[in-house]
Amino acid sequence: MLLGLPAELFQDRPWGRGDSPKTAVREFMATASGFEIDHTIDHKLLISVAPNGYLKRTA
Repeated sequence: MLLGLPAELFQDRPWGRGDSPKTAVREFMATASGFEIDHTIDHKLLISVAPNGYLKRTA
């Protein structure tokens, strides 16, 4: 299950577990310096297609 949804729900999507926008953000954050997740955006939005996907530059 990815993001709380079963994989078979969207069979035609071009990404999945280990190959998704969320995975890309996690990999970027593990190697990049000078960025952090902007949690204030997540708390302002009622609906988001990118939870923990809003970054801000710190350096």
